[in-house]
Amino acid sequence: MNTFTKAIFLMLATGSVSAQNIGTRGALRAQVAEANLNSPPEKCVPDTRPQTKSKNADKTRFRFNYEKGDVVCADKNGVRYEVGEFDKVKDSDQCAEMCTNDTTTGLSNVIRGFNYNCNTRICQCLYDEGTIGANNASKFDSTNYENRNRKGIGPIKKFVRSTDDYCFKLVGAELTGEGLELFQKTHMYLQSFDA
Repeated sequence: MNTFTKAIFLMLATGSVSAQNIGTRGALRAQVAEANLNSPPEKCVPDTRPQTKSKNADKTRFRFNYEKGDVVCADKNGVRYEVGEFDKVKDSDQCAEMCTNDTTTGLSNVIRGFNYNCNTRICQCLYDEGTIGANNASKFDSTNYENRNRKGIGPIKKFVRSTDDYCFKLVGAELTGEGLELFQKTHMYLQSFDA
């Protein structure tokens, strides 16, 4: 819910005169206050639905959604993912861009999402266990692939508490016009062998 919608909702909720009792209005105010606490600060999370266009992955557009604040993303078992970190990242939009374009092509195609910490300005690109290795880790400032801790596998389903961290989940990837054209040319080329 954007800030404008929240403000209108709050005005209607607090200003309406209705047959509702005081307890219901108090509960409504508590829900609005909780929604405002869960909203990320616009300074470090300018867009809760960032989109990036990959320069490497066959002209693919990636779409991410903000999931939750003061947490990091985890799999269905609550296990944190393998990460490739970038330091000194301005905001979550730049983090999304870096996870899409400042990694190797293979990693762009298998990203699960990212965590962004507003205080430390660290961006963590998230991958399933075993994705990062010696051949693709060099693009990051640091990784956790060499530690012996178990890493997450599969879609983001849960969260682990972590102050000032914000979890973003990959919700879609689609070919852009250039990517579709490349796909069609490849398809036509492969069909020529069947003729």
